[in-house]
Amino acid sequence: MKKTTKGALAAGAAAVLLLGGAGTLAYWTAEGTIDGGDITAGHLTIDGSDCAAGTAEWTLEGDAFDPATDTLIPGDTLTMNCDVVVDVEGTHFTQVDIAATTPAGSLAAPWDELTVAATVNGSATGGDNFSVNQGSNSIPVEVTVTWPYGTVADNDLNVDDDLATTLGDIEITVTQDH
Repeated sequence: MKKTTKGALAAGAAAVLLLGGAGTLAYWTAEGTIDGGDITAGHLTIDGSDCAAGTAEWTLEGDAFDPATDTLIPGDTLTMNCDVVVDVEGTHFTQVDIAATTPAGSLAAPWDELTVAATVNGSATGGDNFSVNQGSNSIPVEVTVTWPYGTVADNDLNVDDDLATTLGDIEITVTQDH
């Protein structure tokens, strides 16, 4: 092939490439604004004031028990029934998980034998997926304190009578379940 033919072909290919890529592109664009609006968070609160000491009453085997004047013996079980109030607000807020923890820390003998249990809505482990409504929800809590009968440490009680102790707080935890 002659140099002039090759040059003409190269020039023609370049012209085709330039024409295909060198055209104009026209389009319109516009911008607008959409109002984002206000966003408000809901809430989850708990009020255990009905379960506070002096408000809720302890019973001993079904009879009224006054911790200031009544005393325990091995084999007794104290019970307190009260309600905690859980207040929820949120459009999709319909369920919570509820748990109760027993007092932490160690008690001196013979009180270290006490077993403390808290049940929430009838369950010792609380409630998962517990249904709640918007606003205030009253949830029953039962606390039991049992002093077992016939344990080895009970043998020392004849010497160590009139012992006293204070139970730690029982904590109720409510968690959003979404």
